[in-house]
Amino acid sequence: MINPVAFKTSADNGTVRKIIIEPILKRDDSGELTDTGVYRLLKNATDNESFLFTEPLETTESNTDIPDELNPDYLGKITFIDGSWTFKGDLLTEHEQQQIAGFIVNHA
Repeated sequence: MINPVAFKTSADNGTVRKIIIEPILKRDDSGELTDTGVYRLLKNATDNESFLFTEPLETTESNTDIPDELNPDYLGKITFIDGSWTFKGDLLTEHEQQQIAGFIVNHA
């Protein structure tokens, strides 16, 4: 997956959380942007349904002026390595993490 995507998770109690899954990209040997298997998770305040952004990121540079840990919209990072995933963060439940990981696996 090379495009950010809006997604909704649901907690065990039914609470819905709107997030943006933003892939962290790198340029391959031919200069094309490729997926690194690492995804930033951010709060999404829009009322739109889940959708795929139509334009890929045009850079590998971060477009934030503040570190993730100081960004109030930052929820964590999910990293895929050799078929398994890890989550770094403390704001998403295990149930929400599993939904996000499943979505990425099915849409990457």
